[in-house]
Amino acid sequence: MHPANAIEILRTNDLDRAGARHLQRRQRAGELVRVRHGVYVERAPWEALDGRSRHLVRMRAVIPLLRSDAVFALDSAAAVFGLPRLDPWPERVQAVGAGLEHDRHRVGLTVHAGAPERSGKLFHGVPFTALAQTAVENARRGTLADAVVGLDHALRSGVGRGELERLCLAGGPWGAVRLEQALAICDVRHESVGESYLAVRAAELHCPDWEPQHEFRWPDGRVDRVDFWLPRQGIVVEFDGRQKYEDPGMLGGKTGAEAVWTEKQREDRVRGRSEVNGFVRVYWEHVVAPERLRSLFRQHGVPCR
Repeated sequence: MHPANAIEILRTNDLDRAGARHLQRRQRAGELVRVRHGVYVERAPWEALDGRSRHLVRMRAVIPLLRSDAVFALDSAAAVFGLPRLDPWPERVQAVGAGLEHDRHRVGLTVHAGAPERSGKLFHGVPFTALAQTAVENARRGTLADAVVGLDHALRSGVGRGELERLCLAGGPWGAVRLEQALAICDVRHESVGESYLAVRAAELHCPDWEPQHEFRWPDGRVDRVDFWLPRQGIVVEFDGRQKYEDPGMLGGKTGAEAVWTEKQREDRVRGRSEVNGFVRVYWEHVVAPERLRSLFRQHGVPCR
């Protein structure tokens, strides 16, 4: 069970004024957090949640306000799917109502007019938009980096590029330029948020001819795969995040120290190849600061502007 689903939601009730006053007193005492008007949760479990999980709780809080034809969409559908994002998760919940003629806004909730494509699944009894539409509609509204991160996740999750392109055209001109840029950069071969973010920065810096997940093969059958390969320059570019050495899911049973040693051996093998002229490691601190990344690239001979 996701932590957000395990949190008990406490609601005031018009028929129980004493209970409502009790919840209000507990909130003033710091024991409860008010998620929205009349809706509270215990403070300790709330403070243990990350941004996505808090958004999921806010979604549960607004369900009584939704029409029967409402569908969770945009950031809220993305939270259900676990789409990665670079920006903080918003407090406002987003939904779509097929029967609306115009958008409706309430505190902490926007219900847009539209005709959503449903995923066929429910979040606490409420449908949410399909993954492809969720990724595309968020890409229309966010930064280029967030757009590529979300679209790459959709591609890795099995959504076809043709489906993304279809939805891009079906949505009209609004946000179409951003979507076109994002679709030109996104690639199912980007294996992580960091690689997607780095691909965006490389495009922004006009770095040419980046090949994701290039494989170097050895006579004994061994294969060393690198994040990005620049064939004209013979340069390897790797995004190196702490997660590679700390996340049990990525360690594959190794200790952090063993993972570091394995990575060093791999890098030494790749550096020793005749076609490799350089090996550049990019960290999160580089991708969040383009000027820092530009300096790193120029230092190592990576073409950029």
